[in-house]
Amino acid sequence: MISGGTTGIGLASAKAFVARGAKVVVAARNSARGVQAEQELIRLGGEAAFHRCDVTDPASVKDLVAFVVDRFGRLDHAVNSAAYDSQPCAAHEVPCEEAGKAIAVDVLGVFHCMKYEIEAMLRHSGGTIVNVSSVNGLSGAPTAAVYSAAKHAVIGLTRSTAKEYVGRGIRINAVCPGATETPRRERRTAHLTAQERRDHQERLSQAIPIGRLARAEEIADAILWLSSPTSSYVVGHSLVVDGGLHA
Repeated sequence: MISGGTTGIGLASAKAFVARGAKVVVAARNSARGVQAEQELIRLGGEAAFHRCDVTDPASVKDLVAFVVDRFGRLDHAVNSAAYDSQPCAAHEVPCEEAGKAIAVDVLGVFHCMKYEIEAMLRHSGGTIVNVSSVNGLSGAPTAAVYSAAKHAVIGLTRSTAKEYVGRGIRINAVCPGATETPRRERRTAHLTAQERRDHQERLSQAIPIGRLARAEEIADAILWLSSPTSSYVVGHSLVVDGGLHA
């Protein structure tokens, strides 16, 4: 089950799971995009379904997990990647309403998903959960105060629940991507001219030791590894995938 699974890192993760033979449910608020994602996964040969969900609404999340269990019998792996589309902004200029929306999606949304995912996993034979945080969850980020605070909170949720449930068969970790090529990043620079976008991309790439942004598929590979038996001794970890930015 992948929340925020219809675009960006979430969709790339869904494709990675399908490629390994997993049955996948992707969830998001945008139904049109969800149907497209479902069809794309099926074309890739996967057994997949879309279910509309608003992670800020506990009842909606509970219904999503019930759908997964009803459709496929159990929930083995969950990826929580739904995120609010925060725009860069000086902290004192962030509208309070926008800050509330970011916390509702990026923090409470992850909590709601984990709550019902864990309940479902405890009824069966355990499972894995991977929360999508960010390198901004490990350090401060100018013009991203609320986003950074929310991603720090995701790591706190990950570490605390990892210790709480590992003894009951549930392995919980997080992934912390650096700058990644996603539709969300494209939307953030949509107001710039083509040349300004190229200049921005060049400056960003030069700041990363590997010399480029991550591809969503590279983050998905890390998520897949954290969900697999090959990471069986990894618990409560925040895996940094940032091209050496924080090395």
